[in-house]
Amino acid sequence: MDAIYTLSIKCVCGAYLTEPFSRLVELHSNSTLGDLHDLIQELTGFDDDHLATFYMANTYRGTKVWLAEDDDWEENPRAPGDGPLWQIRLHDLFPLPKHKKLFYWFDFGDDWIFEIVKKGKDSTSCAGVKYPNLIGEQGLKPEQYPDWEDE
Repeated sequence: MDAIYTLSIKCVCGAYLTEPFSRLVELHSNSTLGDLHDLIQELTGFDDDHLATFYMANTYRGTKVWLAEDDDWEENPRAPGDGPLWQIRLHDLFPLPKHKKLFYWFDFGDDWIFEIVKKGKDSTSCAGVKYPNLIGEQGLKPEQYPDWEDE
């Protein structure tokens, strides 16, 4: 049986981010970046109607280390589920290189960026628990498309 990772997922940037948003989740270490993309979409309630990617950096604005296997990622971004990036397994990423964090960047216009940090030691799955498993939350879901008529 594969290990269970505890991940902190925190929104660090977004066009309409107004308050802190973070979630603590448990998921299988053999989950893919595609699975993590789907989970973040579910946690935020976003429409999943834009391109997305993952990268490593010291900070979300720092020099990015792209996780895509092709050299032309920036010129040819791919939709989630398309290509080898989305098949990378978490256990192949963690532990990350020293001083690096994993970031998820969704919607290259509104720049929703989430910092993903592995917390604590690996654990084993518990009988009766469905993974991914939400174990902590802070803040309300960010609003992807605010209703400007209310203002």
